Amino acid sequence: MGLAVTGDAFVASGHPGANTPAEWGSPHLGIIRSDDAGQTWSPIAYTSEKDFHALTAGPDGTLYGLSTDEPAVLTSTDGGSTWTAAGANISAYALTVDDTGTVYATTPGGVLFSVDGAVTFAPVPDAPTLYLLSASPDHSTLVGVDVEGTIWTSADAAVSWVEAGSADGQAQAIALTSSGEIAVADDSGLRLLGGDQ
Repeated sequence: MGLAVTGDAFVASGHPGANTPAEWGSPHLGIIRSDDAGQTWSPIAYTSEKDFHALTAGPDGTLYGLSTDEPAVLTSTDGGSTWTAAGANISAYALTVDDTGTVYATTPGGVLFSVDGAVTFAPVPDAPTLYLLSASPDHSTLVGVDVEGTIWTSADAAVSWVEAGSADGQAQAIALTSSGEIAVADDSGLRLLGGDQ
């Protein structure tokens, strides 16, 4: 399942649950959107067709996604209603965008970056092998989890990385709060870690 916030809207994808309205589609939700902080949702694209496991929004509102049926990075500039292939074909676990508009992808071979809107990607030198990666609300800092469970942050566009703690078992999601705390969902549940943990 993917979830991204762009402006005041939530955009998500995944598989329907037992109580999911039939009009949202099956076996895949495609893209659904909420304009009221998740109170109500509407299907807006790829209903029943695609399942985006990697979904993120850049600081300019551009959405980037990878669906499970093809390796093409797709982009949307209208809040998720229409999507276009950016050009790059990659197999990635996660996508995120920093404050310069650089797109990052975590792949089995390491972290990749794109400075041309996901048209092309190149390896990030000396980056830890991350599988989860996200950006802070202002997109200035990246946070990720490597395959050993170590949590890493970078505040300089992935040039250098600092250890910031560790996940308890398998991490499922990671994020940075606006106050700089690291939120990690792992085998212990949802935990908040300070900068020195």
